[in-house]
Amino acid sequence: MFGFGPRIESITTAELQARLERGERPKIIDVREPWEYAEGHVPGAVLKPLGQIRTWARELDRNEEILLICRTASRSAVAYQFLKRLGFTNVKNVAGGMVTWRGEVAR
Repeated sequence: MFGFGPRIESITTAELQARLERGERPKIIDVREPWEYAEGHVPGAVLKPLGQIRTWARELDRNEEILLICRTASRSAVAYQFLKRLGFTNVKNVAGGMVTWRGEVAR
């Protein structure tokens, strides 16, 4: 594809939900704004707004699995590209984001 960066590795919301139901606890980072997160988020997801990524990216392990989520997977795709450029090796974007999430919602 012309004009696009490398292929974004992703996981579907159904795959994420199945993993959570099996008892897995991956690191899920919600890159939305605080008010969006407060309206409902994937249980266990940690709020780290996209606008602050330069700060919070330094706190993460570059080899740990990180799943990024937002409302529609657009902002999380931006976060994915940023982290990959910093050398993160195990990052995935949650395809579809919260609009396709059918699991439990934490508030």
